[in-house]
Amino acid sequence: MLQFFGQATAPIQVSACIRVSDCIQGGDQASRVPNIELAPSQFAQTCLVNAFKLRTLRSICYPRRQCGDCETGRRRHLRVLITNLFVSHNSGTEAVVELLADGLRGAGHQTMLLAPTLGDMADRMRRRGHHVVDRIAEIVEKPDIIHGQHLTPCLTALARFPDVPAVFSCHSAFFEVEAPMLHPQIRRWIAVDEACRAKCLSRGVPADKLDLIYNAVDLQRFKPRLPLPSRPAKGLLLTKNLEHQQAVREACSKRSIQLDELGPATGRFSHQLEKDLLEYDIVFATARMAIEAAAVGCSVVVCDARGFAGLLDTANMQAWRQMNLGVGLLTRPTTVENLTDAISRFDAGDAAKVSAYFRDVADVSHFVEEHIRVYSLAIQAGTNTTADERSLATACWIEEIGVSLSPRRWASIVKEMHGWEISPDQAALVELLRSNTKTLESNAASLMVLGEQVKSIGPEFAKIDAELLVLSNFVNESKRLYNGMIPLFMRKMFLRARRRG
Repeated sequence: MLQFFGQATAPIQVSACIRVSDCIQGGDQASRVPNIELAPSQFAQTCLVNAFKLRTLRSICYPRRQCGDCETGRRRHLRVLITNLFVSHNSGTEAVVELLADGLRGAGHQTMLLAPTLGDMADRMRRRGHHVVDRIAEIVEKPDIIHGQHLTPCLTALARFPDVPAVFSCHSAFFEVEAPMLHPQIRRWIAVDEACRAKCLSRGVPADKLDLIYNAVDLQRFKPRLPLPSRPAKGLLLTKNLEHQQAVREACSKRSIQLDELGPATGRFSHQLEKDLLEYDIVFATARMAIEAAAVGCSVVVCDARGFAGLLDTANMQAWRQMNLGVGLLTRPTTVENLTDAISRFDAGDAAKVSAYFRDVADVSHFVEEHIRVYSLAIQAGTNTTADERSLATACWIEEIGVSLSPRRWASIVKEMHGWEISPDQAALVELLRSNTKTLESNAASLMVLGEQVKSIGPEFAKIDAELLVLSNFVNESKRLYNGMIPLFMRKMFLRARRRG
């Protein structure tokens, strides 16, 4: 605390601003707002003499912000721009985005979301006060921090706000669109499990700037279910791929389990999964969906089309938590035999202990606090890079994910997003072009021959046309003669007779 003592016994307290990092990290009011105590008789002179000290204190506030939050001792509120490929159908990263955005907004921060593909989920988030857009031009307020997820929308945000610090989250060790790329604006990286952490390190992310933040569950939404029965009666398959669907169906049929299915691969979605899970005894899922099911109290078999891990239990829950119940655990094939074995080890009491563990370690409050801590580190981190270096890094990203003849990272992303195969190399394309050219030349020759044949029968067509014209004239002349010779009333009688016959 800074103190300037005078001769009087009744000091006057003047609040001053301090470093923004202290506001973000919190603490009691005294630690956030230092007081300068001045005696009344010395107040005016001391203010003049020490004006530069007060100005210096104010200058270390975050430059773009007013100091009101600091002066009143309140936590500083951030403006966070989050990017994602989708805010549409409540898939894995979409649910994480929603959970984080709701948590940040609940803590008093302002959230903005940029996603190229929007749907019903975006409308629901807008109704809760989030600013959700699919065009960067609609982000009119400059963010304090960019939270990048997925390379393509992250690049858009970095290019639009080149002087704003960023963090990047890697949610998958499998997909290239999730894999990190270095950029001077990105000052911290986040991995959601050990597999993603290894992926980040393999792409050159510095270990001291990489944080591990596991997925979380909103425990206010996902309430505990009633105790499980002694044997499972109802099962739920939560999946975004189809190849294991039939195996799960057969395994459940063998154990007389009624199976329902939800997820992108099934074409069925739910906006109230927290209520749906209360009705099921055993759930087949991975990653975030598996964690949510475990927190509710369902027995969980960790599997999908990529592979099979097994039944989540108290013996493996801590180790599997570090892998986010995700792809790093899927080391065996998802077969009917493996699924049947996992179902046979269903244990209601053990599942209750697993649920208690996840409700203890996966609460959303810690999840949000960890992200705010990482944002704070990114904002505080100094950088010696120039505008030219940042522009060069952005251009290098464009080279990698912009469409080109050479199969750079864009080709892998296209394959992941649309299932298109990577194009063959240039030599193969040239050979294909030559082959098609020969085919076209052959077809052109055939068309020319056909044209000559049509020309040769042209006179025959002219004769037929002339004969048809003579016949048409004869028919018309016959009708005129008939109408002139037969009175109208007789023609009407003949017509009625034909109709009756």
